[in-house]
Order: sequence, then structure tokens, then C-alpha cells
Amino acid sequence: MKNEGRMLLTMEERLERSAGSLAASPEAAAKLVERFSRIPAFQVFFGKPDVDAMYGLTGEFWDHPAVDMGSYYGFSHSFRLAIEHDNGSFQLSPPGMPMAENRNPYKPVWGVRTNNSIALLGLMLLDHAKGSLRPKNIYHCMRMTLGQYLDALADLDFQKNARQDSSQEESRSWRESLLKGYDGSIPLVKALSGILGRYITAWQEFDHLDHIIRCIGALSCYLEQEEAGRTLPLEEAGRVRHFREALCQYSPDLEGWELVEMNKRYLDPRGYYFSLAYEYPENVPDPGSKDVAPGTLRSQIFLSERDYSPKSLLKLAAKSPSPDLQALLEKYVCGERLASAMREINIAVADLYVLFVEPYLRMGAYCCKNH
Repeated sequence: MKNEGRMLLTMEERLERSAGSLAASPEAAAKLVERFSRIPAFQVFFGKPDVDAMYGLTGEFWDHPAVDMGSYYGFSHSFRLAIEHDNGSFQLSPPGMPMAENRNPYKPVWGVRTNNSIALLGLMLLDHAKGSLRPKNIYHCMRMTLGQYLDALADLDFQKNARQDSSQEESRSWRESLLKGYDGSIPLVKALSGILGRYITAWQEFDHLDHIIRCIGALSCYLEQEEAGRTLPLEEAGRVRHFREALCQYSPDLEGWELVEMNKRYLDPRGYYFSLAYEYPENVPDPGSKDVAPGTLRSQIFLSERDYSPKSLLKLAAKSPSPDLQALLEKYVCGERLASAMREINIAVADLYVLFVEPYLRMGAYCCKNH
């Protein structure tokens, strides 16, 4: 439709165009990234719950001289400080995997705090990428392709650092590795959604174990209730007591009281809690779906400080007051599978870090110069 020489767009065409990328050129893409880097950090959060959650993870560094909550690039330094504080050093291997000496294959290599804070950052950015939140700077960045975004980061980094250094070489190696797993022509938001999906799939391996342990804890709590109206045989009472003691050492928050209906009695409590443990709810919402409201997924997908080594898990299972639940837990304790899942988590967190944290650590001086 034309009006005095101008092309007028229909509503559908306007919506389609607004949803497209504004990165019409490498220069435009770099400008979008630069604008994103300058937004106040608190505009990334979706309300006070996000602020509180992140503060509980990295808040001790927010007052550090290297951190400036007035900008995203200034905020990014809090993640690096958390890594260095918890690990003493920091290194990325060529394929983008974080490295640590003598690392435990059943724990996140940068530590639980860093793992959860970077996962939270990814979820918050993905909420913005859906387009319903302000500011729109994040949304517009996410509309460009992964390749455009990586080129923009490299361009801004080159303008600030004319000389080649080891960090640039590491970033280049990581970029090549990332593009083997994700097509550079897909929107950045799809890459982010894919990385978080990879993380959640691996996280479910550990959450499944927690679910079974929580059900064993619930059975233990149930059997200990005085309202049961009977005295447990000495052997059974001993197993309940030993399991509760072991569970408190493993993780007190898995006792399972929330699964115990205080005024309800079961003819077969062992059968009931076994069925509950067997039916693990795997329907975790897809964080990339537009049907998932902002803030829906947060601490639910955090890792805990628990010891997920097979030795620790099998020791805990052996004290279960239910042989069936013991066998069920032992069935899902596989060292190879757990190590593989943790490796997937480490890769996903490293990808998020090198996409949305590491480049911005070096961007501050350039952005201030060109602001």
C-alpha cells in the first residue's frame, strides 16, 4: 500500500518487521551489543525475587570496586569475582570447557554458586528475549543471529584491544567449538534457549535422584510420627533412625516433610511412597516457550551443594527403611551417567559465560569512551 510515495505497512507486516533483527549490518549489530552492555544491571532482573536470588549468589561482590551495577558490563564482573573467590583461579580450555585441577566429576567445576548464578542470568536474559519486558535493548540483541552476535563481540573487542592476546585466542577457539553445535544463522535467542535446554536436561538427572531421596525421607518421617499409633519393631526403628541421620549429613532439606500429609494414614505407606518416587515428574516447563511467564523458572533448576558421588548415594540408599526404595535409588545411581550429566551442565554454563559474561568484562573502557 502506498501513500504519497511512501510504503504503508499492514499491521501484520509491522509486527513481522518488528520481530526481525535490527542488525542490518555489522556496524548495526555492534551498536546493538554496545547499547545492551550499557543498560543498568537492575533492568535485567524481573522484579525483586530475581534481585534477591542473584544477591544471595553474588551479592557479596556488588560493592567491589570492579563491579558497577549501573551497567551490564560492570555487573558482569561479579560473576568473574565469584569464580575466582570460589576456585582461586580461572581457565577455559580450547573447546570452551571450564578447567580445574583434580576436579570432582560429580560437582560443577566452577562451584555451585557460579553454576546457579549463570543459569539464573541465562533465564533472565531469555525472558527479555521474548519481547514482553523492557528495556528492549536485550530483545533487539537476541533478534540478531548467533553469527552476527559473535562477530559484533569480536569487532568491539578488536576496537578495544588492537593487539592479539591469549584471551582473544581462547575466545576464537571457543567460538569455533560453539558453532559446531549451533548454526550461526539461527537467532541468538534460539541458541540461548538451546543452551538452557541442554542444562535442564542434564540437571534432571540430579533432580530425579533428589526426588527419590525426598520420598525415602518422607517415608521415614511418616514412620516416625507418633500419630501412627504403633511402636515400630526395633530393627525397623533402627533403620529409620540411621537413614534420618545419614540424610541430615547428606542434605537436611531433603527430609521429605513436605510430602507427608500429616492427617492421612496409608494401609501401605511403603507402597505409597514407592509409587510416588517411581513417578518422577519430568515435565519441566520449556523456558524458551512464549507460554511460560517471565520468572517461572528460577531456583527450581539450581544445583545443590549435595554430594552426588555414587559412593555417597549408595551409602545413603543402604540405610533406607524400604528395600524397594533402596533398590530404586540404586537403580538410578550410575557414575558414568552422572558424570556425563555434570559435564553437560559444565559445558552449558561455560557457553553462557563466554556468550554473556566474558566479552563484557573487556567492554567497559570501550563503551565509556564511545558513550
